[in-house]
Amino acid sequence: MKRSFAAFGITAALLGGSAVLAPAASAASVGDCNTWTSSRAPYTGSAYCSKIAWGDKFRVKVTCVDPRGSQFTVYGPWKRNTETSTAKCSDNPNVGVLRVGVSFSA
Repeated sequence: MKRSFAAFGITAALLGGSAVLAPAASAASVGDCNTWTSSRAPYTGSAYCSKIAWGDKFRVKVTCVDPRGSQFTVYGPWKRNTETSTAKCSDNPNVGVLRVGVSFSA
């Protein structure tokens, strides 16, 4: 009987711990982020985020397209609250930005 209470206590502690961690992980998804692209070559995408949790990080995710229509993704460096992450598609002026988004750390 004591073993079942011990197992229950450990399980409850683990579940309680995960409940405490969950809000920090989900807080990143409700941050206030803005994205934009440069207006001339070499084309870049940037992201600025605020109102994200203290321990969370983000980075810009840029989908680029070349003259043949091939797409590829580049990522900027990881940044924290109120910082800007920027990534360049290419030095080639014919490679442009198709989409700019934000990726959060887990």
